[in-house]
Amino acid sequence: MAGIAIITEACIDVKDRACVDVCPVQCIYEFDPQKNILFSEEQAGSGEIENSHTPSPEAVAIFGDSILYVNIDECTSCTACYQPDVCPVGAIYADEHVPDGSSLKAYNREDPNKGHDHTFFIQHSRDVFAD
Repeated sequence: MAGIAIITEACIDVKDRACVDVCPVQCIYEFDPQKNILFSEEQAGSGEIENSHTPSPEAVAIFGDSILYVNIDECTSCTACYQPDVCPVGAIYADEHVPDGSSLKAYNREDPNKGHDHTFFIQHSRDVFAD
């Protein structure tokens, strides 16, 4: 079985949304600081909110609205978003392939932060959704 999608630091200040466009279950969320919600659209780019969650204040404060977030409880592990040709900066990994800093863990070769330890983002993905 494929792994749950984890968005890592390469997404910061990029938020390309190509992953949102390919997600069949809309489990990739953006943070709206004015409304203090994490939201996903009914259909990518529609502007109509399908799901929203209250964020954990401590967890969402780390990156705020500079990054996209995967709700790992909603992710179906379909693999669509973390294919190397989807994210232009290689920010998304299957949870079992998130680089831990060793050169043997490079999955998305386009990741400008390859070689960094991204394992922080596995727990952060769990922590950001408060409800």
